[in-house]
Amino acid sequence: MTDGAALVQVWLDGIGVDAERLGTSEWSIRVPSIKRGIVAVAAEAGERTLALRAFFMRGPDRAHSDVYRRALRKNLDMHHWRFAVDDAGDLWLLTEAETSVLGSDGLDGLLGLLSTYVDESFEGILRLGFEVPPGQGVGPPPTATGYTSFDPRHRASS
Repeated sequence: MTDGAALVQVWLDGIGVDAERLGTSEWSIRVPSIKRGIVAVAAEAGERTLALRAFFMRGPDRAHSDVYRRALRKNLDMHHWRFAVDDAGDLWLLTEAETSVLGSDGLDGLLGLLSTYVDESFEGILRLGFEVPPGQGVGPPPTATGYTSFDPRHRASS
């Protein structure tokens, strides 16, 4: 285990977040969200940095350019996290921090920001990119808190 990985494990234990060890320096962290229920975050510790990657939403069914434009526009208002699109068109939230200055408070803050950004953005982007009946509420799926072992490093939609 690298020194960075040892630090991250101490921080995860200290903030009491729901995390599962996936490898020597990789974790799956479950972050609560009002709109999504649980946001799965892949964390990977390097020698000097911690990279976090969270699946936000599968690629839209419609209005692709509008969805991606809205996510890019949101990047201008966010701190630390940024939206990204993979080859399949799925939306992700990413951040990277130096372990030398992060600390447990910094990690807790990054995870809190992620939850806030998901809750602020999810419904609007969902309604833009998918057919959601008018008046239909948007909230977490009924089983959103029941993830057993989800590996967020891989594409979540098929």
